[in-house]
Amino acid sequence: MDFHILKQQGLSIRKIAALRGVSRNRVRRALRSPAPPTGSRQRAKGLKVEPFRPLIECWLRDDVMRQWTSERMFDELAARGYDGGRTVLKEFVRAHRPRPAPIAEARFFVKAGQQMQVDWGEMGVVTVGGVPRKLYAFVAVMSWSRALFVRFTTDMKLLTWLDCHQQAFEFFGGVPSEVLIDNLKTGVISRAGGTVRFHPQYEQLAVGYGFRPIACFPQRPKTKGRVERMVRFVRERFFAGREIGDLDTLNGDALLWLRERANTRTHRTTRERPCDRFSIEQAALLPLRDYDVVLEEPRVADAYALVSVDGVRYSVPANYARQPIVLHRRPTGLSFLVNGVVVSKHGYAAAGLRVIQDPTHLPPAPKPRHERFAQLGDAVIARFGETGRSYVLAVESKAPHAPLSILREVLDRESEFGPPVVMSALQTLLQFAIVKRGRLSALCYRFASPRVALPTRCPLPHVDVERRDLSVYDEAAA
Repeated sequence: MDFHILKQQGLSIRKIAALRGVSRNRVRRALRSPAPPTGSRQRAKGLKVEPFRPLIECWLRDDVMRQWTSERMFDELAARGYDGGRTVLKEFVRAHRPRPAPIAEARFFVKAGQQMQVDWGEMGVVTVGGVPRKLYAFVAVMSWSRALFVRFTTDMKLLTWLDCHQQAFEFFGGVPSEVLIDNLKTGVISRAGGTVRFHPQYEQLAVGYGFRPIACFPQRPKTKGRVERMVRFVRERFFAGREIGDLDTLNGDALLWLRERANTRTHRTTRERPCDRFSIEQAALLPLRDYDVVLEEPRVADAYALVSVDGVRYSVPANYARQPIVLHRRPTGLSFLVNGVVVSKHGYAAAGLRVIQDPTHLPPAPKPRHERFAQLGDAVIARFGETGRSYVLAVESKAPHAPLSILREVLDRESEFGPPVVMSALQTLLQFAIVKRGRLSALCYRFASPRVALPTRCPLPHVDVERRDLSVYDEAAA
């Protein structure tokens, strides 16, 4: 700042501070200093650390103690009487900690058809089928030719993981000798150093197609760097800013982009097009095999002959209610088996659906006693004509559990209230599609009062009485 020039012009310190918007002490420090001000105060650092400097340097030379963090060193020094701050100690340790010598990275090379690298990429939350869903991208790269494959999914479950492998093999027209994967749970159950336990279903897929699975070391993404870079490539060059309609359309557009753009570009490492190199590599791939991607799980049908799968209930025939069921999951749909025989098949439910019911799986409706029902129905039709016929058909379709009692109710109310009142009640019930026991009686009592039958005089029967001579009783008294 021009504090010296303003002072030479005769301005006071107060005036200079007001003109430049700084404090008067800052103006004084600037005038006392021969060098221009830097804007920050110079303070002595590390004064409290200096007594412990030999100890810290000794720790930093030790192979074990050099791995201590600054917080660990602060605790050790505090126990020895250090009363300084953490920040000063951290800056001192950062400046004096020995740094490892840089090591050059060794590029590895593979043969044609030897290796395919796969990885997942998260694309964020998008609306698929009107429902917000997380979207993921399965990315596979042939290590020699750099040929790329991508498939978008809404989950990373085991069945999706296996199906994406199958789709990649079909896209490339063959199977590589080995597949390099990350340490995700659908591929690797556990590992201890170089000992890896792969998921049993993933091992079955590897045996079925004839490739060898390889899991890269944890926290070592450079092991499969060829696919790591492609995840970002797919996000930036294809996915960003794209309209998402449905998943099938998105995957179809992705396949078109792979054939026309991604695999026809000139790769900056190989200086060749991946499609040209892949035409050579494809001959070295293992031939495709028939493999059924299926997951088997035990289930039990509930009392309504429905089986719950991922929050959605799928129907099975009614005679398997409360019975153990074997579920087969496939990428195309679900199958339910009993004793090895498929009893039901369903496609996956659309987003938002909770019950998938096949009408043929519903239990048969209980049938009424047809002979007695026909007799009562004919009696109702004879008394009420077409209205009675419509009511009988409604009873047979909507109330098969108690049809006889409902028809008897019609005849009983007809004898109690008369045909006009019951006819009005039947028309009202048919208008509102009500077929339930007791509703007809309620309407009849609302429309009119029941007729009371007065008792009639009964004539006395004629009885012939034998006439006897009363003198017989006189003789007996004497």
